[in-house]
Amino acid sequence: MRSKFKWIFTLLLAFSMQFSFAQEKTVTGVVSDDKGTLPGANVVVKGTARGVQTDMDGKYAIKVKQGETLVFSFIGMKDVEKVVGASNTVSVKMEPTTSVLQEVVVEGYRTTTKAATVVAQTTVNAKTIENRPNASFIQTLQGQVAGLNIQTGSGQPGAKSTVIIRGVGTINANTDPLYVIDGMPTNGDNFRSLNPNDIESATVLKDASAIAIYGNRGSNGVIVVKTRKGGTEQGKTKFRYSLNTGFTSLQGNDYSLANAKELLTLERTYGVGRGNLNPATGVPFTDAEINAYPIDTDWVDYFFDTAASSEHNFSVESQGKSLSSYTSLNYLDQEGILKSTGLKRFTLRNNLNGKSENEKFFYSTNLSLGFSKNNEATNLGTGAINRNYVLGATLSAPYISPDEYIDPVQVFDLYQADGTLLYTPLFLMDKLATYTNQTDELRLIGSLEAGYEIFKNLTFKSRTGIESIQNRFTQSEHPISFNALLFVNPGQEFGGFEDVNNRRETYFNQLWQLDYTRKFAEKHTVRLLAATEYNFNQLNSNNVRQRGLNPSTFVPGTGSGYLADITAHDFYGPQASVGKLKRNLLSYFGTLDYDFNNKYGIVGSFRRDGTSAFIGDRVWGEFWSVGARWNIDNEAFLKDSKIFKVLKMRGSYGTVGNQRIVDGTVFAGLNPPPYINTLGVSAAAANVYNGQAISTLTLGYDDLHWETTEQSNVGLDFELFNKSRLRGTFDWYNRNTIEVFNPDPISPIAGATTLNRNSKANVRNKGVELSLAFDVVNNENFKFTLRGNGSYNDNSVDGLILNDGRTIQGNYITANGGRVYEFYVIPYAGVNPANGELLFQAADGTLTENPVDADRVATGKSEIPVYQGGFGFDIDYKGFFATSNFSFSQKVWRFDFDLDGFYDPTSLGQFVVSNDLLNAWTPTNTNTDVPALNALNLGTAANSDRFIQDASFVRLRYLQVGYRIPKKFLDKTFISGLSFYAQGENIYTWTKWRGFDAESDRAADQAQYPTPRIISFGMDLRF
Repeated sequence: MRSKFKWIFTLLLAFSMQFSFAQEKTVTGVVSDDKGTLPGANVVVKGTARGVQTDMDGKYAIKVKQGETLVFSFIGMKDVEKVVGASNTVSVKMEPTTSVLQEVVVEGYRTTTKAATVVAQTTVNAKTIENRPNASFIQTLQGQVAGLNIQTGSGQPGAKSTVIIRGVGTINANTDPLYVIDGMPTNGDNFRSLNPNDIESATVLKDASAIAIYGNRGSNGVIVVKTRKGGTEQGKTKFRYSLNTGFTSLQGNDYSLANAKELLTLERTYGVGRGNLNPATGVPFTDAEINAYPIDTDWVDYFFDTAASSEHNFSVESQGKSLSSYTSLNYLDQEGILKSTGLKRFTLRNNLNGKSENEKFFYSTNLSLGFSKNNEATNLGTGAINRNYVLGATLSAPYISPDEYIDPVQVFDLYQADGTLLYTPLFLMDKLATYTNQTDELRLIGSLEAGYEIFKNLTFKSRTGIESIQNRFTQSEHPISFNALLFVNPGQEFGGFEDVNNRRETYFNQLWQLDYTRKFAEKHTVRLLAATEYNFNQLNSNNVRQRGLNPSTFVPGTGSGYLADITAHDFYGPQASVGKLKRNLLSYFGTLDYDFNNKYGIVGSFRRDGTSAFIGDRVWGEFWSVGARWNIDNEAFLKDSKIFKVLKMRGSYGTVGNQRIVDGTVFAGLNPPPYINTLGVSAAAANVYNGQAISTLTLGYDDLHWETTEQSNVGLDFELFNKSRLRGTFDWYNRNTIEVFNPDPISPIAGATTLNRNSKANVRNKGVELSLAFDVVNNENFKFTLRGNGSYNDNSVDGLILNDGRTIQGNYITANGGRVYEFYVIPYAGVNPANGELLFQAADGTLTENPVDADRVATGKSEIPVYQGGFGFDIDYKGFFATSNFSFSQKVWRFDFDLDGFYDPTSLGQFVVSNDLLNAWTPTNTNTDVPALNALNLGTAANSDRFIQDASFVRLRYLQVGYRIPKKFLDKTFISGLSFYAQGENIYTWTKWRGFDAESDRAADQAQYPTPRIISFGMDLRF
């Protein structure tokens, strides 16, 4: 009986243990790697659909049975499996799949990994781009990429930046890189209707191995933009809202301008203007009257304002294994610091990705809609004192008061009575009140991509994309305005005008692509890509100007108040023009990629392009590249290295083309095409015979074709020490552009002495690039990283034939052995202490007051920097974070024509001047660097280097500081993440340049719109 009881007891105990074993329990833990916790890691019960994701602190909690297996996964990390035992805590530390080099790299028509790539490229991710207070994402790339020179020459919100990759590779052709957004080649003239917060990454492709696959459009480099997609976590939906609001202000300048009292004193000394003729007394101002003068207007402060800006961004990310999407809405309202300017933008985006259950079929759609309203300042950089607001701000006499303005007729009467430009600020005050302009832009980008895995290693893909950009520009000048009264014709009762210009650009792209990948004998991998592509571009434009407006009924933009033409004269009525331009491109291309045992690789590409821009045998062109790599870190002698975690050498050589041989938009040079002869009629005296205008002949070049760039590159990628603490990239490159489109001499018997054609001239750019990042501290609570990049570029020209190898255009020269468009001026040598005249250095080394053109010298200086780059830091400490970016440009020079104007004594009586003129040479003040106010050779300074200024700078481009609310305070709310931050753009600049803005894309600056300083505050909410 006792034995039987024991047997029953043992059986019950076994059943009890089995029940206990099978009972669910909650297991918690932390998922981390060697750099800290991993938010968003997947924790799944193996063989089931049960799973969770780690929170912002890498923590998770999941219900599981003892004996089941948990699978931990994270992008770029090796999967980890853990069997659940008696413990209720399971924490894991994950390891990278191999190294950071497994990160996906975009190479245009294909993707690969950092370890396998042979190209020179740099990727800027969303973390760097998002929530910056810039209307264009291009501006956020400044100082981020070695060899990428971005110059924003205007503070107009949404203005286009000049982007140059690895130096200027042409003399007359376009230098813009090709922009590709989600596979769609796009118009890069502006990105004001694109939401930067939608961008996942922007990759800059530089060498031949990266850009030869783009054929005759890739010689200036390629910038590939990927927008955000939905994730793959099943059933997860994420919401995000960010707010950014702040203000913009004018950066300072170092011009020392005369105040009202100083200006009146100078005018009295010079014998002109109000200082020499007091309106109240009819005689020059006395010292007492000058000291008592009550007006001292700061016209810069009048025309420039502290402006407000705000941006709202909302996005929804729907995740799923077979179907995911990303949808966003954005609204931006950015006022310009210059009165009457600003930008408003609304964007909508939806990206959808899906695949079949067996993952053989996949598809995606990308749809982006952007609408913007832009009010721009006109006539910038010109001497139009009645139209350029910046001239009014910088040149207006401070003793003029805004209170002197009453209405347009009164201002016109003042001008008529005075006969000078003294009342310039009143002219422009009137324009602010009577002139309007607005550019409405609607930009639609859509694409559909679908693919199917035909066989195990063979995939077919098709992508159709279209972009439509519609612009409507309107501007009007009221019939009762100073400018309308100024330009009214005799006998014309009503002036004024209104322009309505409509422009529609259409870009269509169709791609068919086959990918084949095969691995054999364990160590050999071959990948083939074959594709054909068709690109169609078309521009339609129609422009109407209405002359003559009825002041009683005119309302801008409505068509009301238009006066009809009358038989008595032709002053009223519309003028119209219509245009249509096309450009087509048909291409066949492919790549071959071979890898041996993840140690050695070689990639070749070939592209054949047929373009409508040329004719005959020159329609088709071929471009190619070859690149190779050596993953040294995978060699046995480095396997156990404690120093080198990653070490890869790569090199490439190839050719690429530039079909945009005429600078301008993508449609420039199409009408008339440069390959045909054209006739024109000119009434100039040189083209008149026997009193009749004669036709002028411009010869075309029927063998016209693209410029070709040959490029070689050698690079080194490295990661050193534990946790890849020091990492970087070094590149050396040599770009040589041949068959440059340029004038060559021909026999006069042909009817001309020069012919624009693909000449024997070539432009070479040689340089080096270095990018570094160093983790000063890297642990769970504190991360501190220093980073920097820099480049050196040597630009030179050779092969010019015309004029003994020298092309001279005023103060600029392009000559064999020199740089493209370097300054060609007379050396300025100071002031002659004997008479106050300007001194210059003659060609023979002597000093002269009367130089000639033969005294000009090539300076080796230009507006394109020799050195450029950026540096900064990233800090993250217990929720507090800070990031900075400094950018620099060195060995860059520009003409400062603003400074020239301030030193011009002939401006006295009309405009403000520098108070340095108070120190001008006089018989009793001979030790000075300011010439006599009545020096006879003042005008010669414009042909000298007197006002060529060093525009090198180091700028604190961006600084952000903020705080991330700890997850523990949000656990019981719907919020998954919340952060607050303050940030600034263009905060401070160290430079010798005296103007408002050292950064510019021009060789000479006068009365331009400076880039502003931006201070903003933001919030980023995730739920």
